[in-house]
Amino acid sequence: PHPGKPTIESGTLENPLAQSYEAMCLILFSINGGSHRLVVAANRDELYARPSARADFWGDHPGVLGGRDLSLGGTWLGINRNGRFAAVTNFREPPPDPLPPRSRGDLTRNFLTGTEDPYTYLASLDADASDYRGFNLVVGDGTRFFYYCNRSREIVELGDGTYGLSNQLLNCEWPKVVSGSARLAYLQSTDFCANDLFTLISDGQGSSEPFSAPFISSAEYGTCASTVLTVSQSGEVYFEERGYATGGAADGVVSYRFEVCGD
Repeated sequence: PHPGKPTIESGTLENPLAQSYEAMCLILFSINGGSHRLVVAANRDELYARPSARADFWGDHPGVLGGRDLSLGGTWLGINRNGRFAAVTNFREPPPDPLPPRSRGDLTRNFLTGTEDPYTYLASLDADASDYRGFNLVVGDGTRFFYYCNRSREIVELGDGTYGLSNQLLNCEWPKVVSGSARLAYLQSTDFCANDLFTLISDGQGSSEPFSAPFISSAEYGTCASTVLTVSQSGEVYFEERGYATGGAADGVVSYRFEVCGD
């Protein structure tokens, strides 16, 4: 852990009360759980009409694998062949006025295409935190993983364990974060497969609270992509993305396997 910076194990961060200004994406992940250095199961919630590309290796950065926002060129979740990982969610709050000038998709893209270590990257980012709308960001180099939110303004090194991230602070008390993290922790003790992780984030029921379900579907807005990513302790990567269209209709599947290599 970096001197003077907090280190947390899973399950220790609390969040302020959530407010229903935006639908909620979901990222469940574990670090060094059994035979895997990283396991991720994530849903991206967005307007179905927003132009985006399915996960693939990028033409301008061939080492990066992830989906891509075609409006601004960033990504919500991706991994580099060298093991660099990044994922971002928005922070639920009323839109600021005026809107900050920079895109949150740049936060992940710049890390995936760069060479700075995770802590240094986040430290430099903190100086420009007000240039972005509220966000949560997880970055890692395959060995060390960090979390940063530009509302709490803390760089937190993540210890081994299981985590849940939606659109408030890490490991908030939102039901799908709490239950999803617990279910992922249980899966880590079993001989799980990719389908088990997709099942974990495919529940469309939730509670009586708006957008409480892990998987959201409606006429215009919902879960556009579900992603499962696993990285074994030996560096074998499996990445699968399942796309969805209006009403949650299936809209394509892509999958990739490769081994982490050096820079």
